[in-house]
Amino acid sequence: MDYTLEEMMEDLNPLDFFRANRQFIVAHKAIRDISLWFNQKLCVNLLISTPENILISKARASEFKSWYMRER
Repeated sequence: MDYTLEEMMEDLNPLDFFRANRQFIVAHKAIRDISLWFNQKLCVNLLISTPENILISKARASEFKSWYMRER
C-alpha cells in the first residue's frame, strides 16, 4: 500500500475503525472481545487470528473502551 495508517484513517469512518497502535487499524465488527494486558494495556482479540497481539496502550485504553462500548 502507498498510504500510511494515518492517511488511511482520514478516509475511514471513526465510528467503525480505531487506530489501535502503530501497526493496526481495527474494525469494530471484527472484534471478538478485549482483555486486560500487563501494565493496564488492553489486548484486542479479533474474529480472525493475527500473527501478533494487538495491544492498546495504557494512555489510549480509556479512549478505546469508550469507542468500543458505545451504542451502535
